[in-house]
Amino acid sequence: MKNINLNIDIIHYVALKDKVFMARQISTMLGAGIPIDQCFKILSYQEKKPYLKSVYDAILQDIEAGHALSFAITRHPKVFDPVFVAVIRSGETTGQLEKVLLQMADRMEIIQQFQSKLRSALMYPAFVVVSMFIIIYLMMIYIVPPLKSVFEETGAELPWTTQMIVSMSDFTVKYWWLELVVLSIVVLSLFLFFRTRKGGSVWDRIKIITPGLKGLYQLSYMARFCRTMSILIEAGTPIIETIVVSSETIQNVHYYNTLRRVASQVERGMPMSVQIRREPLFPAIVAQMMVVGEQTGKMGVVMEKMAEFYERETENLIKGIASLIEPLLIVIIGLGVGFLVYSIIFPIYNIASLNL
Repeated sequence: MKNINLNIDIIHYVALKDKVFMARQISTMLGAGIPIDQCFKILSYQEKKPYLKSVYDAILQDIEAGHALSFAITRHPKVFDPVFVAVIRSGETTGQLEKVLLQMADRMEIIQQFQSKLRSALMYPAFVVVSMFIIIYLMMIYIVPPLKSVFEETGAELPWTTQMIVSMSDFTVKYWWLELVVLSIVVLSLFLFFRTRKGGSVWDRIKIITPGLKGLYQLSYMARFCRTMSILIEAGTPIIETIVVSSETIQNVHYYNTLRRVASQVERGMPMSVQIRREPLFPAIVAQMMVVGEQTGKMGVVMEKMAEFYERETENLIKGIASLIEPLLIVIIGLGVGFLVYSIIFPIYNIASLNL
């Protein structure tokens, strides 16, 4: 039992609300004139979560050793994403760490509210689907077998639907362990495949070409891209670094490669809006609004407005999908109930009628 690796992502997971609280607390303490090392001493003292407390302690040690805060947090990528690091670096460079942390906390709260709304919209349909599969599985194990005995005792001829359900129940009762093993192998194999570079590229491609998924993911990606651009530009991050960091936050390899090409062209002197207009993954309106931002010198404000637009559109689309899924699920459940009534209740009714 020695050297068991407990370095599991879920153990080291830090919620977005914790990051919002941290950024707001540091900003408030810096505004009160408290040195940065004392800020992390206070955060560590009041933190109840062991992992986050250990992160604060490690950052404090790096700061006391003479390292900059931006360097210290790069050693904890599970907690501090590239956007957080870039904002902190910009705040240190401009001497406005307190201001940029407060702005980032405000924007992260908006992101948190957006994610919460999406989860709420998808929770009910997901619950209904999972519950339906659990009920069907339990019926195959506990309800159908006793009915099978009744059918066998009467010797009545059964409809093909009833025979199919009885056969499925027999297999499930006898080989339930095999079903679980096969299901686990399939799920694990897909999970491991999509974790590879090739598999991840395939899955990212599926998300941006599949009808239905394409619109949803494009809206979501644009909301994330515009929000990240807004945060970094308002924090004073150089445009090349802003594009590079944004490419890492979208979490799709095809958008990543596209934005890296954009960054390369911008580095050569080409306006960002011109290169974005050439990329088919980006809607035309994004390039058009970037032109406005470049001409007015208010790219950060324009990107924030675009982020708000795409966040609303994503939320509305999710709500629309959820509202369509609910009646669809009712129809599917109704058909399932009708199928079971015909397959099980109807033969029982016929048997009872023959015995009268």
